[in-house]
Amino acid sequence: MLPLAVTAAVVVGDHVALRAAAERTSAQQAVLWKGDWLEVRGDKKGWLKVWDHRHERGGWVLAKNVKAIALEEASAPAVRAVVDFLRDTPGQESLGIAYAAIYLKVAPKGAIDAPLLITIGSFAERLARRASTSSPTSGDTAAAEQLEVARSWGIVLQSIEQPDGAHICYDGAAFHGGLALGPGPADAATAVLALTEPGCEPQGLGATARVARDEARLALLERVSPAQAGIGAVTANRLRIRRAEIGAQLAWATARRGDVPAAAKQAEQAFAMLARVEKTDLADDDAPSYAAAAVGVAASRWAALPALPVPKLALSLALADGEPGETCVTLVPKQGTASTPKCTHGQVWPASLRTSADRSTAVIAVEPLPGWLELWLFRRGDDGGWMIDVLPPNTDGPDRGYVELAGFSPDGTRAVVVRESRTAGVVRRSFEAITLGTLAVDRQSANLGGLGPAARWASAEWRQRTLSLR
Repeated sequence: MLPLAVTAAVVVGDHVALRAAAERTSAQQAVLWKGDWLEVRGDKKGWLKVWDHRHERGGWVLAKNVKAIALEEASAPAVRAVVDFLRDTPGQESLGIAYAAIYLKVAPKGAIDAPLLITIGSFAERLARRASTSSPTSGDTAAAEQLEVARSWGIVLQSIEQPDGAHICYDGAAFHGGLALGPGPADAATAVLALTEPGCEPQGLGATARVARDEARLALLERVSPAQAGIGAVTANRLRIRRAEIGAQLAWATARRGDVPAAAKQAEQAFAMLARVEKTDLADDDAPSYAAAAVGVAASRWAALPALPVPKLALSLALADGEPGETCVTLVPKQGTASTPKCTHGQVWPASLRTSADRSTAVIAVEPLPGWLELWLFRRGDDGGWMIDVLPPNTDGPDRGYVELAGFSPDGTRAVVVRESRTAGVVRRSFEAITLGTLAVDRQSANLGGLGPAARWASAEWRQRTLSLR
């Protein structure tokens, strides 16, 4: 934190000129932004003579563009009132950070509490989000400059590359400090949601590091119950959505480590969190997060589902180790030729095995990446051998998505499948009636009823477990 003078002048607007002399026509020394602070050294004709510590130069500013604050304990109540007022005022984050930093200097002993620190974190997190989404056409051209003001007050902000571009991220120091002071439920929820924001995950983490990060994020979220008094319905929904999303990712990772019972528990908890989201209280801004979490939970749903009883003469699966980290799948009929083993580094969900009535087709779900579930389709050829096709959630590449079998036609020649995936932040769902011999899509609809008579092929068992009908 920068050292403060006895009297500080806080800049309260943007594009404020620091002039070489107390005249509007004098040379401009620097451009100042909300939250910049200046050491006051004199005044003249409505101008203040100041020293600008951020730019390390002196000059003059119009007194109407700044707020002078005496750096003494008597100023603390008024400064804190401004901090509290600015907390929920969009666009004033750098100014709020400045006032909060001044309050840290002038507050009496014992007055630094959890709400103050979480307010500082909220300012920093909101400013980072503004800077991440600002552009020359967005109208928020001040965000980048205000970031530098925040940094001058000791706020640590960094740029992290993500698939959709660079995100400005706050290091969360004030949130951690606030949580250590035992905040109330609403403030605690604000802190843990900010600290578990998925847009600020470092890229290139190894599998072990990613699991450790997700476990730490989930532990933070579990410190705050969505049902706790004092937490509003919108915030409660956000907590449930975030817990569902992270739990589904951990279910995949835990299953890959071979701990199937723990993976089942995590998947079931993720499903329960998603099921408890109150849709009537779901904010418009949270709808994309809810849809994306639902896709992730659906992809790992098989971890918590039991296998169907194996009927007489049914097909079965044989799983074996392949190359290091690989699982090889073989479809074994009670009579006839087994399929050629097909291997994957992903998670095979044996409980997903489903067969057509004539045993000529079988499907199994494989999750090669967390939140990306494919369908392996085994089809018996005329020679009795097996052909294997992979149906992905979409053809745009893995982001987040799943594809699942809803049911076979009575004669086993066709099927209904559901694909749901996220592309460029938008989740889309498609119900498709396909011919198994060619994999051609005969009919497609955004809802099951749009498939006409083919909708009747959807099994009761699928209707009970699927998230696609949510």
